[in-house]
Amino acid sequence: MFRYLKLKLHQIGRATKRSPFLNRYFPKFQDRVYWAGDRSSFARASFIGLFCMMLPIPFQMVLGSIFAYYFRANIPLATALAWITNPLTMWAIWYGGYKFGTWILSTPDLFDASAQLTIGSSQWFEEVFPLIWQPFFLGNALLGLIFGTLAYILITHFHSSSIVNILRRAFHKK
Repeated sequence: MFRYLKLKLHQIGRATKRSPFLNRYFPKFQDRVYWAGDRSSFARASFIGLFCMMLPIPFQMVLGSIFAYYFRANIPLATALAWITNPLTMWAIWYGGYKFGTWILSTPDLFDASAQLTIGSSQWFEEVFPLIWQPFFLGNALLGLIFGTLAYILITHFHSSSIVNILRRAFHKK
């Protein structure tokens, strides 16, 4: 099973690295640091992925991949961490960011007061969103910075070679 998954990942990686579009517009794309990486590449990727995860914008995965390219971070890890907020989880995560923003700004929670309006309707965007956008964006951006910084510190300073050896043994079993 692991051998099959490893083979498929290598095939996907090879096809992606050979993409004419990516190689034309991103000439350093085939560099090993983007795909295999090292501790600092993984640390940068975790910061980028967790920061992009908290941004309340569409296409966080694409933004995370672009940031990973320009900051020489592991692209698959940054992309995968940005996927944490998916259509099933994003509402709860972003609402938590909004609550954090209201706490930071010491503003009342106006989201609950608009319960009779449908979220995302034109009336909601006209009446409610102008009142909540500041704590919403600030809270999510700050939580992204906090989560990303914690992950960066954990990976760079508390990296254990024994964990790496355990993972290597698990994937190289015959």
